[in-house]
Amino acid sequence: MINIQESFTRWFIPKKPKSYVNWDNRLDEIKEAYIASFGKNVFEIDDNIEVSINEIKTNIENRFNIPNKTFAEFNKRMGNGIPQAILNYWLIKYLHDYPYINENEFIDNEKIGDKYYNIEKNLFSLERDLEDSLISQYEELFHDFYIFGDNNEGIQYQIGGKRIDLLLEHKTQNQLLAIELKAGIAKYEAFGQISMYLGLLKKEFPQKNIKGVIIAGKIDDSLKYAVTTNENIKIMEYKMELSINEIVLNGN
Repeated sequence: MINIQESFTRWFIPKKPKSYVNWDNRLDEIKEAYIASFGKNVFEIDDNIEVSINEIKTNIENRFNIPNKTFAEFNKRMGNGIPQAILNYWLIKYLHDYPYINENEFIDNEKIGDKYYNIEKNLFSLERDLEDSLISQYEELFHDFYIFGDNNEGIQYQIGGKRIDLLLEHKTQNQLLAIELKAGIAKYEAFGQISMYLGLLKKEFPQKNIKGVIIAGKIDDSLKYAVTTNENIKIMEYKMELSINEIVLNGN
């Protein structure tokens, strides 16, 4: 049977944000605090993964409303919301990306039942990878900002029934920055989407200066024309880089 904690740790290490220093070595502490509050090992996953995911979400949401508040107190005292984010975002993302076929086999990244993903699913996977990269590098890319909220609520921020890929807050200015990621080409439709997000944020935070960024592999001319009408929306293109590491075999 797969050891979910060990497998998750290997997956998590290259993706974690730089601010999560040494937290891949503290998963046992998170697990014990979770068990104390909810009576179950968070890394013991049911055959129906969605059941486990919903249970994790419900437990995290209700962490202050249960008799044993060990996890809630640990989450605030030791990591300022990082333990919660590790479970409620990273572990859930891991479970979504690597569902079971059976108790000792994962679905291959490129296939389901020997059928390759279609283009839409490939783009979805790419967007998830881009999102991971953005979260892990946001301090370098947007060095004047931090992730919105005390508990990293800005990751997949929910507002008005919609979901913003990443919501950042300026360190010194009264400003929020909504980031929308697009794999491949972003066309004029993305302008309407980010404009809606800015409108929802303006309604929720009327005293803040609201801005948005669309990041895509390529910006279509139609989107370039659209953003000229709103100075609060910027566009950026990402560049993919290839890095390689030599595998050193024992005895060689």
